[in-house]
Amino acid sequence: MVEIRGARLALVATGFIMGAAAPTALVMADSGPPKSVFDEISVKRINIVEPDGKYRLVLANSERFPGLFMEGKEYRHHSRDGGGMLFFNDEGDEVGGLTFGSKTVGDDRRASGSLMFDQYKQDQTVGIQYSEANGNRTAGLRVWDRPDWSIKPLMEMSARAAASDEAGKTRIREEMRAYAMANGGAGAERVFAGKATDDAIVRLADKNGKPRLLLRVGADGAPSIEFLDTAGKVVRRITQ
Repeated sequence: MVEIRGARLALVATGFIMGAAAPTALVMADSGPPKSVFDEISVKRINIVEPDGKYRLVLANSERFPGLFMEGKEYRHHSRDGGGMLFFNDEGDEVGGLTFGSKTVGDDRRASGSLMFDQYKQDQTVGIQYSEANGNRTAGLRVWDRPDWSIKPLMEMSARAAASDEAGKTRIREEMRAYAMANGGAGAERVFAGKATDDAIVRLADKNGKPRLLLRVGADGAPSIEFLDTAGKVVRRITQ
């Protein structure tokens, strides 16, 4: 692990350093601790921490990527298995991150990448996201509504699920969904602006996540504006 505290870069546990840092120079400042300069380092995880030890930023591979955080406490994630970057606020809460990955099994090809920012004590509220499955690609800006309740109880359930067998995971995930619904739901996507397959679209939804207005330019270049009812039926369509 590489842990950065203030201006000091400490290299801890040589097992985490996969390649030699060469050449290495020690730069002495006029005051304060020395600063190390490296041309190249290879590590499994880097922690940026505050003076009190709370995380501010973590960069890690899939093996050492952290779990869920609330108030400085870590809870195991029941399904997270990728690497990337995790952001933290002043209170030690996880507040978003940068993730990416890909997977190919036979003819099945999948890839994704996202930059997310979380609502206070809640899940993501705005993000830039890309995903594809076998050539069907979606990429764009998304905005979500989230409820006011803290998701700390869901983190506690996630830790229980992570320690359970598959049957236990399924049962606890149902508990998580039931808890969210009992507290007003998990939230809804309100805005998407981007590309879905061959269409460029802007989709606006109501507080229940039901699309109500759709601006589209199709693969053929034809623009349109669609108004939808709560059942998703187009009640008015404007074309060029």
